[in-house]
Amino acid sequence: MNTKLDQFLASRRQVLQGGAAALGASTMLGRSAFAQPAEAISFIGWQFQPQMVEENVGIFEELYTENVNYELVSGEYHPIAETRLIGGEQIDMLYGEEDRVARWNIAGWTRDLEGLPGVEEIKEGLYPASLNSLSLPDGRLAAMPYYAGHLAFMYNAEALEQAGLEVPTTIEELLDACRKLKADGISDAPFNGAWGQGWPELSWSLFGSWYAEGAQVFDAEGNFVDEPALRRVLEMYRTLYEEGLVVEDIMTQPNEGVPAFSSGAHVFTFHHDYNQAVFNNPELSQIAGKVQNALMPGATQSTFAWTATYMMGANADPERVWDMLQFFGGKASDGEYYVCKKWALAFGLGSAHRELMADPDVVASFREWRDLDVTNEQIGNATSRSIAKEIWFSEWDLFMMQRVQEYIRGAGDTDSLVAALAEQAEGLKAEYQ
Repeated sequence: MNTKLDQFLASRRQVLQGGAAALGASTMLGRSAFAQPAEAISFIGWQFQPQMVEENVGIFEELYTENVNYELVSGEYHPIAETRLIGGEQIDMLYGEEDRVARWNIAGWTRDLEGLPGVEEIKEGLYPASLNSLSLPDGRLAAMPYYAGHLAFMYNAEALEQAGLEVPTTIEELLDACRKLKADGISDAPFNGAWGQGWPELSWSLFGSWYAEGAQVFDAEGNFVDEPALRRVLEMYRTLYEEGLVVEDIMTQPNEGVPAFSSGAHVFTFHHDYNQAVFNNPELSQIAGKVQNALMPGATQSTFAWTATYMMGANADPERVWDMLQFFGGKASDGEYYVCKKWALAFGLGSAHRELMADPDVVASFREWRDLDVTNEQIGNATSRSIAKEIWFSEWDLFMMQRVQEYIRGAGDTDSLVAALAEQAEGLKAEYQ
């Protein structure tokens, strides 16, 4: 995330104060009649607003008379977490992206949540794409939602008006619009995005683009699918780079390219939907008020939707940690969305819970910085990445990003790239069987 979001947090300080006020006014929940447990719940998380997470932990401890040891993991979160889990460390609750839900469960590091109180009701209230992301291949719920997001198409409406252009709805229209914007001198690099090798960068961008064009990428049996739609997207990315329609250092931009687009130097981006709140914030962006969202350009105009998660450690105390999972990833025992609503109001993070996304406060807040009707239509047409349930997928995903970056820069042709991606998928499947 852009480090300037600390300013954003400060500007929304009343959200935190509201949480504290709610705490002061609340009756103790859970084991309020008992003393705080001597053994702490171990909880690890990645590098996003750790000070806010600490405050949330404090609220949970007060409400439930609990004892939690929260630890921020610095560096590459998932490899570090896996190393610690392999070493046998007791971790009761931990963050994880959707591609780790099945992988960590199969490894015996986390447990499913079936049979715990209220699980069926929670499942009924989730968006279908999120429920799929949070579940194991056999349908068992194995995680609670941290937040739900999707790859969104955003553009500088003022620049489009200046160029006399309509919003692109296809790959060809997007490329032609970029060419005109560059030729007219409106933008030297009309397109920008997150093309680094991090899991939320080039992978999310490509899968969103593939789904928008109607590519399967993988079939129901987990086989890589070579088809024209997949190739068209790869060639679009290469064309953007070859024709200088993106900056040369797009693969190494800091903070996933958020500051770059906020500078106003670019017109189009595929990005995490919540970053539109940054792009339209006058304290953080030079193009605030000008950035609009539209459906992804492509044959189907679908996109990639994901849900980040909280998981329960295999050897955790299920009663205590289930309380904590619900507090962070849903509703507390008093029916309040203490954490999910705070994330939504402070940072624009969407929720997997349909009830919370219909909350009047959340709706009003989201309408301040994006076209919520377009967002809802995009979510309704979004595609979840079922292939992420395969335990080998994260390895293939990193290989894919590395090879696609080389291809974008001009190495090899489309045939050789697609053949390499298919071969890697087949090899990993065989290795893990």
